[in-house]
Amino acid sequence: MNEEADDVRLTARSTDKAEALMELGRYEQAIPLLTKSLAEFPDDYYLHCRLADAYFYLKDYSNAESFAQRALHLNPNGDYAHFRLAWIYMVLHNYSAALEHARAAISVDPDDEMNLYTLAWAEYHSGHYKQALAAAEGAIKLGPDNADLHELIADLQFNMDRKKEAEKHYREALKHNPESASIHCYLGECLAAQNKIYEASEHILAAVKIEPASSHYRDTLFNIIHHDLLDMPLQSREKALSKLDPAVRHFYQDQLSRRGKFKTLRMASVATLWLLFLSLLMLFFIWVTGDDIRKLTGFVTVVLFVYAALFIGKLYLKFTAFRHQKKRQAES
Repeated sequence: MNEEADDVRLTARSTDKAEALMELGRYEQAIPLLTKSLAEFPDDYYLHCRLADAYFYLKDYSNAESFAQRALHLNPNGDYAHFRLAWIYMVLHNYSAALEHARAAISVDPDDEMNLYTLAWAEYHSGHYKQALAAAEGAIKLGPDNADLHELIADLQFNMDRKKEAEKHYREALKHNPESASIHCYLGECLAAQNKIYEASEHILAAVKIEPASSHYRDTLFNIIHHDLLDMPLQSREKALSKLDPAVRHFYQDQLSRRGKFKTLRMASVATLWLLFLSLLMLFFIWVTGDDIRKLTGFVTVVLFVYAALFIGKLYLKFTAFRHQKKRQAES
């Protein structure tokens, strides 16, 4: 009897030590201790779940799935096993299975914040934006300070073309996690989509400062300034640049000097260069072959038609954006 009690105490100590290691992110060291405890209690639902967690964080998804499935077999009504399986299948891009387990977890405990958060992501990845938003809004009521939830709601609102609501939640997410480069960048893109270019550039610059090695953030900031802000007559560009925050202006000028000329050209300039190149190629062909230039009239007509179509398309996009902006201003 005393030996059994000693075994229980040793197992409890192993489990407690494993939990402490898990809290520190030392999953490889926690696994042998959890496995030792599981040998003593092979039908323990909790130990199976924790092993699934450890393998999940080590990105060993095969073992994570195996232990989570065993936990579910031991306790079909255990919401945590469903929760863990939902995340495993999301990482593996098996979104239908992820959604099935996320919904199963909610059916067991509908008022759990993490279950709602998981369901929101599973619905999001399945393309069910309205259902994802409903789940995320339910979760935010339980955890109003959760930056990840605010960011998810903002992403959903942005995808549903509700930019003002998206901006509101990005700002709230930033309030709770001010050092997140991704939130700064997404807020910047949201502001740029509302033609708030100056403030957008400042937030994306903040993302660049937080993660200076990220080419994505640098490219996003450069493109917003170069293609959105400076897509205007030449005489207006210096004035527009002068309105930028000095740090943003310095970043832009530095990037401009580092990038090749071709990468900094706008669509119209690229199209013009291609037209010039094709014309020179055509003239060279005529000079070499001695063919009558009239034989190539059809080709020239097609090139000019494509160029005109691109130009008209660009004008239409500008007009549409301007009309939407005026509409938003009228509504506000």
